[in-house]
Amino acid sequence: MGDDGTFQLEANAAGAEGTVHGDAAAMVGERVEEKTGGDITIDAYTDNELGGLIESMENVQSGALDIYVNIYALAASFYEEAQIFDAPYMYDPDRPYEHLMEATDPNQSETARDLIEDIADETSLRSLGTFPQGTRRVTVTGDEPVTNPEELSEKLLRAVPVPIFEETVVGLGAQVTDLDWGEVPQALATGQIDGQENPYEIMVGAGIQEHTDYVLETDHMHPALAFWINDDTWSEFTDEQQNAFYEAISEAQAEAIEQLRSNIEENRQVFRDAGAEILTADDIEFEEFASATRSHIRETFPDFIDRIEDIHGGDYQ
Repeated sequence: MGDDGTFQLEANAAGAEGTVHGDAAAMVGERVEEKTGGDITIDAYTDNELGGLIESMENVQSGALDIYVNIYALAASFYEEAQIFDAPYMYDPDRPYEHLMEATDPNQSETARDLIEDIADETSLRSLGTFPQGTRRVTVTGDEPVTNPEELSEKLLRAVPVPIFEETVVGLGAQVTDLDWGEVPQALATGQIDGQENPYEIMVGAGIQEHTDYVLETDHMHPALAFWINDDTWSEFTDEQQNAFYEAISEAQAEAIEQLRSNIEENRQVFRDAGAEILTADDIEFEEFASATRSHIRETFPDFIDRIEDIHGGDYQ
């Protein structure tokens, strides 16, 4: 905090500019600055300019960085249950982004509020709300389409190196390997891996379409991008300033959803233009993917299931 009671905060994000992941902090910052009359400003950086994934989480925890926008599961190494919000096939498929934001909003959901307070108490990482990263799909190379978990078992996929993401890919049927995201296009080009999984927006930004024969619209995850802030910094704000953040996030969420949905057909066409075939839910054994993945998550994370079912709104089978 400055001597005049103002705050100049720094925010980092792993996403590129032009994606929700990369733009969320700037979206919020513009609104917070306006709502606080300039008393709080946010300098937003993209592409992990201020540090890598775990480094940024550690820096928010220590207070060396004020804000980081990234998935809840990245906090798993600090507090295991944080990754519950990224569980596969958990959100309402008819309105996944709206459901995600409601279910992870500490002002709307008791489950979210309790979990967010637990994380903050244990780690000094506080989430103020969530942005949708997009719907994750699987891409593979090969001469023949892949339509079910048994066929996917022959493929080696890169998975995000955090437990619930890796186990989701295992649940879908694939073999899994860990690679830094920056290495993935080259690994696909050389045949080191057979595929990966991500939202269209992120895949197009990395050029994955150039190394893809099939896109499987498994729609297995709708990751929750948490707006992480250092809890000590948060406690320095007045009630009015804290409310300004919540209001700004709520307003920016609507913009984020519109951005994701308006770009989806354009991003699909990028894959088609590159020669990839898109297999929709009707072209694959969608329910088999969903049930196999949920079953694997139940077996792997039994202590998570009560909270997953609270968020899901019913039996997680």
